[in-house]
Amino acid sequence: MSRGATLALLGPNGAGKTTFLKVVLGLVRHDSGYVTLKGLSVMSPKARRGVRYLQENVTFPSWITPLLLFRQVERVRRESTAEDFTRRCGELGCGDLLRRNFGKMSRGQRQRIALALTTCGVPDLVLLDEPSAGLDPAGRILVRKLISRLAASGTTVLLNSHLLGEVERVCRNAAFIKNGRLIDAGDLDSLSKHTGSVWVETGVPRKMADVLSRLGYDCRKDDGGVIVKSSTVPDFRKMVRDVLDTGIPFDGVRKKRESLEEIFMRIMKEDGGDVSQRN
Repeated sequence: MSRGATLALLGPNGAGKTTFLKVVLGLVRHDSGYVTLKGLSVMSPKARRGVRYLQENVTFPSWITPLLLFRQVERVRRESTAEDFTRRCGELGCGDLLRRNFGKMSRGQRQRIALALTTCGVPDLVLLDEPSAGLDPAGRILVRKLISRLAASGTTVLLNSHLLGEVERVCRNAAFIKNGRLIDAGDLDSLSKHTGSVWVETGVPRKMADVLSRLGYDCRKDDGGVIVKSSTVPDFRKMVRDVLDTGIPFDGVRKKRESLEEIFMRIMKEDGGDVSQRN
């Protein structure tokens, strides 16, 4: 992975995603093969310099405050300053919690502090295991902005999350694993296939769907637009002209590609087995 890359690690429950992260960190010994970071064995402390990890379920002593915890961590880590931590807490909407005991925080508040503690400064690599756990919608938006900010600063992000809609907004690449083995990987544009349907983006989907239906198109209203079945679109250019002729405002007409969820389901199904439980 290049600097500033964002990679999603996806797979069914029990696929080995969290185990893989722990192998990369040298917390679990691999049975075969080899794993390196920066050209060094993951068992070497030097390989883990600049590498951060946020596990799915993180707990803190109830009596300690975030600021005191940061100071204790940095005595060992020595990679960021109190100003870095304070700034990150502000970005994550938890700057007012720096001197509050963890025992007096909600789960979502503790998660925001954990994210700030993990990502403050400019780390080389950040491994995030379900970073949005316990967060409300506003918190999830802040996490998406955080990941984009990290990537823009040159930090490589490896994300494990079952919220595929969230993942799709921040990750450019994905790796799919199942039963402890890699079954597919690549950038999302290359992994996504055309569904054959056409997407008409419009602020008045009901009106657009009604008019296109009268023109003989099999379509349905969708969030933010209209999806037209491929079986009724023999000529894409003609359909674009028909959309223009409706006189209804629209923002675009394009051949619909698979969403990350659709990519996930297809890849898992092609590999065989039950895909009813995701990530």
